[in-house]
Amino acid sequence: MGSSWNLPLYEQVVAAIRDENLALGVNWVLSPEVDIAKDPRNGRNNEMFGEDTHLVSEFATRYIKVMQEKDDNGFVKVATTIKHFVYGLGSGGVNRASMFGGINHILNDLGLPYYKAIKEAEPLSLMVSYSTVDRVPMSINRSMLQDVLRGILGFKGLIMSDANSILNLVIESKVASSELDAAKKALSAGLQHELSPGGNGLFTTLINAVNDTSVTALVNDAVVAILEIKFATGVFDLPLPTLENLNRTLRNERHLELSRNMSRESIVMLKNEDILPLKRSEISKIAVIGAYADMVNAGMYAACNDSDPAYGDSFRRSLARELGDENVLYVPGVTALPSNDSSGIPAAVAAAQDAGIAFVVLGSGWGSFDPATFDNRRTDGEGFAHAELGFPGLQQELLDAVLDTGVPTILVISAGQTFVLNESTMRSKAILHAWLSGEFHGDALVETLFGDVNPSGKLTVTMPQANGAFPVAYDYLASDDQGGFGTAIFISPPVIVHTEKCGGGLTINATITNTGTVSGKEVVQVYYRPIHSIIEFPVMKLIRFTKVNLSPGESKDVTLTVPYNELGFFVDGKWHVESGDYAFWVGSSSRDEDLQRLNVTLS
Repeated sequence: MGSSWNLPLYEQVVAAIRDENLALGVNWVLSPEVDIAKDPRNGRNNEMFGEDTHLVSEFATRYIKVMQEKDDNGFVKVATTIKHFVYGLGSGGVNRASMFGGINHILNDLGLPYYKAIKEAEPLSLMVSYSTVDRVPMSINRSMLQDVLRGILGFKGLIMSDANSILNLVIESKVASSELDAAKKALSAGLQHELSPGGNGLFTTLINAVNDTSVTALVNDAVVAILEIKFATGVFDLPLPTLENLNRTLRNERHLELSRNMSRESIVMLKNEDILPLKRSEISKIAVIGAYADMVNAGMYAACNDSDPAYGDSFRRSLARELGDENVLYVPGVTALPSNDSSGIPAAVAAAQDAGIAFVVLGSGWGSFDPATFDNRRTDGEGFAHAELGFPGLQQELLDAVLDTGVPTILVISAGQTFVLNESTMRSKAILHAWLSGEFHGDALVETLFGDVNPSGKLTVTMPQANGAFPVAYDYLASDDQGGFGTAIFISPPVIVHTEKCGGGLTINATITNTGTVSGKEVVQVYYRPIHSIIEFPVMKLIRFTKVNLSPGESKDVTLTVPYNELGFFVDGKWHVESGDYAFWVGSSSRDEDLQRLNVTLS
């Protein structure tokens, strides 16, 4: 959803999620996730909004505000849990790995979404991460939980563990001598609630410390924190959910249409060599190749099964409904899971040659894992970091074989991660990244390919150019000498910019024009940096964005206001705003060629 860059649509989607939770009797959720997706090797990036702290902050803050909206009786509708404090830059992209960095790094590179969300939306609870920071696991990191989270960031809600993270203190990090020792240390550091699916958890061992007044006092505080959320959400006051309201709310037509629109707006066009949109009148047959072409790739923790037609259509099924089954030549070629079986590739090549045009759908996904036999059916997701960013199994070989025929080929990526698009892959005439675009994945892709929908998604993560070129992000420090490419290819018209200083803020006005022949949506983005700063500042940072719908030839004026205080950053735990010279950029992406620069002096 982050790739939609559409905050008003996102707020409507969140309201639908909230209302369906309420209809089911759920009044406390373990979201939003505000982790920063700066290492593409991380298997959990599919849960994250993107690599930019401002974009993540905007989505997270709106999620919390909409979820925690109060009903007519003054009760919070659904309590939220902002997470995972702190996470996103584990060593090697590994889920439970250690993180290193001083307070300036932690607060500015990972902590800004917490700062904004806590200040503006007041989430009722927070979940800590599995990570260790400066060699201290977050579950017992009193300095991070008390001095930073409670002190600097001002969090006043309940603090909970991640699943079994207190147990990990004993069996993994070995910083506790027993289960009771781990529970005491976590409680003393500031944890007030334990997430322990499938078991009683280690906080149950605290009964053995009933005569320890220091423990019982902390237990009492934790109980109060939990009860406060229950009272705030009306658990003891509101009536139970009704079947009538459930049937009226769950998956109603309005909610399904919101999901469909989000799928449409999240697809990113990475390349198009004048092959899209296709004309229906010129298409007789299409080859559809790849195992991911015939599944709804829902991603980890999704409620629906990839192969369950009750929850949406795959790309193949949607295309067959559009063109007729007989005109869609589907050949998986290779399996979605890693395998050495290439016997299906010749049939895929033959289908491409027969049709004269090919769609190849590649990706990665969340499947089953049997801990008893170590049978791994996953290629992405929590606990599955990537050593390299190629397509799993023989998918690249499948694509190369189809491209070698010279048949015009459109690559569709179905995954929650980015991949290195090598020189061979870039032979594709068009490349679309569909992400994990929900149950209307197939329909949205077909609409995009035939021009019924103009793709307006933008990347929120950098696509590395080579294995080994990560971590990588657009807002790198100049001393890191990184740089990446990438947002959706949608050429921006010239942008006229001027500024007005007003009431402690900066107003940026831009005029955007659709010079094309079809209607579409564009994201106007504002980036900035102080020319000189007290600590090193990234080469640029996103500070504002808005999505604009334009008809052919239409122009619209866009006004974006930035309060001076939002230009600041943390220095040794204190918020600091530089005075002096600033550079601002306005355009349609973070690429130099899509931006216009404006120099401003602030005092």
